[in-house]
Amino acid sequence: MKRDIYIVLSQTRSVVSRIIRFATGDAYTHVSICFGEDEGVMYSFGRLFPYNPLWGGFVRESVLFGTMKRFRNAKVAAVRIRLEESEYANLREYVCSMYSRRRQYGYNYIGLFAAKFGVVWRWNNHYYCSEFIKELLEQFGIAEKGELSDAARPIEFLNLRRGRLVYCGSLRQFAAMQRS
Repeated sequence: MKRDIYIVLSQTRSVVSRIIRFATGDAYTHVSICFGEDEGVMYSFGRLFPYNPLWGGFVRESVLFGTMKRFRNAKVAAVRIRLEESEYANLREYVCSMYSRRRQYGYNYIGLFAAKFGVVWRWNNHYYCSEFIKELLEQFGIAEKGELSDAARPIEFLNLRRGRLVYCGSLRQFAAMQRS
């Protein structure tokens, strides 16, 4: 049996998101992973507090809670990846385990800044959103090494070989689709 994960790209129009968009010219400035059974709950590295962009870490996001509750009408694109049941279970277990230990992780602010210049800056247990999703997909063999650039940007996830763009629109509507 196949199971679906979604790589969700977003543009919230927050001040930070607008700055990133200005710096990159990309339509999307954030990326998360969503498991088909989790009804629109996404995991990523981002703001710990919806109104404070200075404190980041490993977060769960949804139109019902967290920063994405504040940006329910954010523009999103969802890329579906079909996995074997065992791939899906292993990936979901890993991400949920990370979330249970979320205080051990931080936000890689230096890496995000360096990525603008194509420089990779690794910091143990610290990630920015696209760095996390890239590493996760490569670690589980969902994306091949070299498929995404070393300093991957959210927009690159639209072109995953195993992925298929299945939705473009508002986050609110995507979440409603996930719940139905």
